[in-house]
Amino acid sequence: MKEFAYIHEEGTLPEPLDRIPFFESFQGRHLNDILYSSYFIQADPGDVIIREGQDDSRIFILLTGNLEVSKQGEPLAELKSAGEIFGELSAVTNEKRTASVTARSNTLCLVIDQQFLREIKPEEDNASYYAALYGFISRVLADRLKKASELIARLEKEIEDSPVKK
Repeated sequence: MKEFAYIHEEGTLPEPLDRIPFFESFQGRHLNDILYSSYFIQADPGDVIIREGQDDSRIFILLTGNLEVSKQGEPLAELKSAGEIFGELSAVTNEKRTASVTARSNTLCLVIDQQFLREIKPEEDNASYYAALYGFISRVLADRLKKASELIARLEKEIEDSPVKK
């Protein structure tokens, strides 16, 4: 895995980042702070981007590629759409990573170093920035919860309708 510095022109959001919903939550200096604390990682197939149990608070945005999310070695999900966010839960809860994320193809991600941001933008002094960040993350988590609930309901229905009952 290779890391590359991200250098941007202040006040602008270059392509392809301008099409990523995450950045719509931020404007002006908040957007610049995020971009200054960001860098790119380029991963090859098989590279582990996040390791389960790791103590880390970085937020990742998939730009290109295909990723697998797994827990205890069992696949849980696949990430393959530009703009998908991952790693956000640890950034909010300050807990260890609950799953691993592995590149399944050549992958490019933007990495936001949330720990660095906390150091330069303490929460108590930057309420509007953190309101925007946590607001976006809550929308991501609510969408995931909705999809999980729909899947659970569908599976429950399949079990109820199954001819094999206990």
